[in-house]
Amino acid sequence: MIGKQVLQQPLFSMINLEAFIPAGHVVRRIDRVLDLSFLNQITADLYDSSNGRPSIDPELFFRMQILKTLQGIGSDRKLCSEIQVNLAYRWFCQLSIEDTIPHHSSMTRIRDRLGEEVFCFVFEQILEQCHGAGLVPGEKVLVDATHIEANASIGSMEEREESDTKPLEPRFERYHDFREGKKKRKLSNKTHVSTTDPDSTMVTHRRLVSRLAHKVHYTADAYKRVILDCHVTTGARHAGQILPIRLQHLLDHLSLPLSQVTADKAYGRGPTYGFLKRNKIRPYIPLLKNDLSIKKYSSKEFRYNKDQDQFTCPAGHILLPYQEPSDGLRRFRIVGGHCKYCQRRDQCLPEGYKHRARFIYFHPHQKEIDNVRRRMKTAYFKKKLTERSWKIEGLFAEAKENHGLRRAHLRGRAKVQIQVYLIAMVQNLKRLATSYLFALCWVLFQVKLALQTSLKWVVGKELRHTQKIQI
Repeated sequence: MIGKQVLQQPLFSMINLEAFIPAGHVVRRIDRVLDLSFLNQITADLYDSSNGRPSIDPELFFRMQILKTLQGIGSDRKLCSEIQVNLAYRWFCQLSIEDTIPHHSSMTRIRDRLGEEVFCFVFEQILEQCHGAGLVPGEKVLVDATHIEANASIGSMEEREESDTKPLEPRFERYHDFREGKKKRKLSNKTHVSTTDPDSTMVTHRRLVSRLAHKVHYTADAYKRVILDCHVTTGARHAGQILPIRLQHLLDHLSLPLSQVTADKAYGRGPTYGFLKRNKIRPYIPLLKNDLSIKKYSSKEFRYNKDQDQFTCPAGHILLPYQEPSDGLRRFRIVGGHCKYCQRRDQCLPEGYKHRARFIYFHPHQKEIDNVRRRMKTAYFKKKLTERSWKIEGLFAEAKENHGLRRAHLRGRAKVQIQVYLIAMVQNLKRLATSYLFALCWVLFQVKLALQTSLKWVVGKELRHTQKIQI
């Protein structure tokens, strides 16, 4: 006999949502370590306690945003529709089956009301939890940056107003020919700006067409890959300029005992090495340009006189500063035509330069640069670079594939920063939840081991007692 399912709504029902959530579900693991009890206190000043209707609970808002980032949901509208039909999502947001889901338009208003500072505070509170769980030794850190595509089209770029532009460099002066139609139109961050997202800038990557983007800078602990700092800048900002600023933030704001920094060659600049030396931090950062030829770096035969700020060549001639310093790099050159009649000209000047005067480049951080060049050849230095590649680049891959770091959902640097804070929160919460799971398994293993040891001792004692009776 074939059965038939008939839907009959009960007159009264008592539903326990937690009973429907599997024990290993990701929202259950995240809820176990998520503590947002401090939110009402820090957001109380943003609301009028004596006027108006009750607002949406800030903790509910943050739970919804964390859920959105955790599951890679692209918009607030879709988030609200998913919570409406998903029991696990309702349980995580602490909503009963009868509760009304907040309207998606309220998410935008609450986000603007809270601002970047509140999201930063929540991120730091979760980071403090990770520190309390022993996941953040804070001695060895990894640094890297990646682009997040802006929520704007490159077609939104328009010419900057003349009153807003700075004097153009000589290479941009010919832009007016493009503007008048004499040549093909050419876009540049110097001459154009996006009207949709002015904080984004045009970037061009190999094998990819030009696009508008922001740049996300991560600093992660090398032990459990907990994210210590996440900062958003324009897409054209050089990562090497941001590194000293963000490390100083960690030293001052979080008081971390930094002793080692690992990054790729994009950060290999003299000022970076100088900053790390002043703060007694050992760098594992390869040189951006490891050119050992005499055209770039001075050889050991040239002696530098610090008091007179000049070099002396092996033949005894003086090299004086010849150009203004560029990014700390200075050029010294022999003047007076001594190289033309010098007997060491063939050994000193390479082919193609024998009719010119000898010049060398000198950096104020030359000693640190030479030290890094020497350490780059060691096996341990190469091992640290390999470790960096899978640890922090793995964080970016995880964030882009699962949590929405590939493209910005909102516009403006501040709102992109909020999105990155949420992504970093979720990644840290996942590691915190895993650590608690490992700790629980370790405790259960120790209990099991103790019980086995006690059982063996009891069985052995009974066996010895039985043998004595038989004797």
